[in-house]
Amino acid sequence: MSAGRRVLVVGDLGDSGFAALRTRHFQVAIGNAARVVDHRDDVVGVARAVRPAALVSAGNHGPTRALLRVLREVDGDLPAWIDVAGDPFAEAQAAAGAAPADVAAEAQVVWAAAYARGDAFSTVADAGRDALLGALGVLGRLPRWAPGEEPLWVLPCSADFPDPPGAARGPGLRVALIGGFNTWFDDETAWEGLRRAMERAPLSVDVFGGAIPGHAEAGYQRFRRAAEASPYAARVRFHGWVAHDALAPALDAAHTTFTLDRPGPEARLGARTRVLYALHRGLRVLATPGSAVVQEAIAAGLVTALAPAGAAEGATTLADALLDGRGAPPAAAREAWLTARSIAATTAPLARWAARPERSPPAPHADVLVAVEAERDALRQELAALRASPTFRALDRLNRRLRTLRS
Repeated sequence: MSAGRRVLVVGDLGDSGFAALRTRHFQVAIGNAARVVDHRDDVVGVARAVRPAALVSAGNHGPTRALLRVLREVDGDLPAWIDVAGDPFAEAQAAAGAAPADVAAEAQVVWAAAYARGDAFSTVADAGRDALLGALGVLGRLPRWAPGEEPLWVLPCSADFPDPPGAARGPGLRVALIGGFNTWFDDETAWEGLRRAMERAPLSVDVFGGAIPGHAEAGYQRFRRAAEASPYAARVRFHGWVAHDALAPALDAAHTTFTLDRPGPEARLGARTRVLYALHRGLRVLATPGSAVVQEAIAAGLVTALAPAGAAEGATTLADALLDGRGAPPAAAREAWLTARSIAATTAPLARWAARPERSPPAPHADVLVAVEAERDALRQELAALRASPTFRALDRLNRRLRTLRS
C-alpha cells in the first residue's frame, strides 16, 4: 500500500445490527490504516479527501452500492474488496412477496456490477463461497484465476463484541427475541410456539429489534398484531431497536432466545450473528440448524436444535424446548468456543489484503454492468429528490385526502 494512504471501509456506523458489527470487525482487522465512512454519508466526498489506496465494503447492500459510486466518480482503478455477508440473491428470493417489488431487480443490478468489478471478496460461510464462485463463473471471471487461487475468502461472523461477556443463566421462563424480523425469520411459527408455551406456563417475552424499514416490515407487524390480540398480550413487551450498550444489561433479565429460519437457501448462505451474541450474553439459545455457525454451535453442545425449517412440528418443538427446564451451557465451554471466533481468527485474509491490495482482472463486460448500475443509481436519487420536494408532498397529501373522501 502506498505510504500514508489509507483503506476506506464503507460500512455502517449505526449503534445496532449486523452491518454495524461487521463494520467494526473490519475496522479492527485493518487497524490504523482503516478510515471508516457510513454508506449513508457523503462517501464520494470522503473518498476525494482521503484519496485511499483501496476500498472495502462491510455488510452487504448499502455499503456495496456506495463503494461502486466511489469507483465511478472518484477513481475507477482502486482495488476493491466486496463483502458478500449473506447471499443477495437468496435474500431476494426470501423477500419475494414480502418486500418492495423491485428488490430482486435491485439485487441483480447492484451485485452483477459488484461481482464483475470487485478484486477480492469475502463471504460468511463455505456455502456462500461456492455460490459466489458460481456467480463469478457466469460472469466469465473464473478462467482468469488459477484453480484454488481465486481471491475469495470465508470470513465468518466474529464473536468479538463491544461489551463484556454476560453470566450464564439457569433455567427460567423469560424469553428474549433479538434483532430484525427478516423475511427469512419464521415469525408465524415463532408466535405459535410462544403461544403454546404461554398456555402451559407463565412464560414472558421481550422483543428487542423488529421491523427493518424498506426491507422487512410485514413479519414484525404480523407477530405484534397476533401478540397484542392474544390473551397473553401483557406478557409480551416490545422494546424496539436498542443500542448495543443498552441491549447488554437489558438481556441480563432473560434466560432464553431463539431463531427460526424459513425454508430456503438463505440460511445456509447467511450469518446468524444474533446466535453468537446471545451466547456471549450467557443466554440459552434455540435455533433451526440452517447456517454454518448454528450447526457448529449445535455440534459443540452450545445451542439446542429446533425442528428444521418448514417442519410441520416446528411450533410444538419450540414450545417444548422453551419449557424443558434446561439452562445455558457452562460458561467455560461457551467462552472457549467464542474466543476461537475472535476478530483476529476470522479476518486474517482481509488484514493481509488491506496491507497489499491488488487488482484482479475484471469481467469481460464489467464496464457495461457498472454503467447500468450507475444509471439505476442516478434514477433512484432523482426519484428520492422528487418525493422530497414540497410539490410532491402537497400532491401526495391531496391524493390521500381525495381517497379518504371517496371512501
